[in-house]
Amino acid sequence: MTDEQLTPALRHLLTQRPPMDSERLWDEATEAAWRIPSSRAEGPPPGERLARLREQLKGELVAFHKQLRVTPYTGTGLSSAPGWRLWQVDIPLTLFPKRDQGFSRVECLVEFLPADEQARTLHILKLMPEERGVVQARAEFGGSLQVEANAKVGVRLPVPGLALSDEVAARVYGQAQVGPFVYEARRMCVETEIVEGMGARWRLEHDAASPSRIGAESHQLSVMLEVRQSASPIDAAGYLEAYSDVHWLTQTVGGFWQNLGVTLRNFFKRGAPVSAYAEWHDVLGRDTPFVTPGAAQELSTV
Repeated sequence: MTDEQLTPALRHLLTQRPPMDSERLWDEATEAAWRIPSSRAEGPPPGERLARLREQLKGELVAFHKQLRVTPYTGTGLSSAPGWRLWQVDIPLTLFPKRDQGFSRVECLVEFLPADEQARTLHILKLMPEERGVVQARAEFGGSLQVEANAKVGVRLPVPGLALSDEVAARVYGQAQVGPFVYEARRMCVETEIVEGMGARWRLEHDAASPSRIGAESHQLSVMLEVRQSASPIDAAGYLEAYSDVHWLTQTVGGFWQNLGVTLRNFFKRGAPVSAYAEWHDVLGRDTPFVTPGAAQELSTV
């Protein structure tokens, strides 16, 4: 896959978040673990413990959806300058954890880029959820997952793309009858950031006060976007990463991973993350006129 096949928005995002070959890292870690001496007091050999964990995580997936929901902003507290319009862009994502405690943290970065990269024709004014806000997990899925962008950047996928979320859930969890997988699960938005006016960053953490059972969970993030009416088409790209607290890994396989090489040690220090990329073309559908307040557009990717 050549660099020219990436949208400019995704190409720009990759300069900040280069792809991580987690399959290769797991291969190297397992091979290294088999070379580590073990004792009877520690139970199974390190290589066996790590191989079991890797098998358990097979099929684990995080993904954006193929569609963004875009509506004229009708809330309060924000206003646009003459010649500009306000839009709300909703960004759905779905997690399919296989680890015992699920994902403890989720980080998401979405960037918007006009076709004329030099023109300042858009500004992000507000993010939802706001910092210290609560995100309630949703039991319904309904949307197709976007995984083609991962293939473009060389990230291997545990399940095929072009599938509805509930169909992927059946493959990941091996159940004929799917859902609902989400019960009372909530996440706290512990960090938000508007990056240079055109990027949005969130960090979500599991709400320890919320009882939950481990399973698939969908969340929706939103961006309030001010766009010049004469703006050129706007593309967007996203990066999603979910991982565990490092104590989960030590409790599961022991602390031998701390003796591995720097690259592998850093991978596990970050909680053995799972990542995904996404790209959306012409987010506001600029080939059609602005929609009237209250109307909505379902915008699919390229």
